[in-house]
Amino acid sequence: MATMNMSPIRDLNSARDHIGRFACPDGFSTFAWKQLQQTALEVWFAHLSGTHFRGSLNFCRPEFYGMLTQPDGSSIVGNCSIRRYKAA
Repeated sequence: MATMNMSPIRDLNSARDHIGRFACPDGFSTFAWKQLQQTALEVWFAHLSGTHFRGSLNFCRPEFYGMLTQPDGSSIVGNCSIRRYKAA
């Protein structure tokens, strides 16, 4: 899901709004979704602070990776930093 505003995210409040636009997927735990949103916000905080996020970004929901993109679709983390789930 892309945001309607195409200007780059430059502050934590804008990042929080961006993350909040993603709806919890059907059948997904509300608690787990809140945890993914919190992790996404921590990644944004690191990005906006110019520091490296030290947590794990492995095997998350596809929507989570959308939370880590600018409105123009560019990722805020390098692809080598994310280990995505791939079906066999």
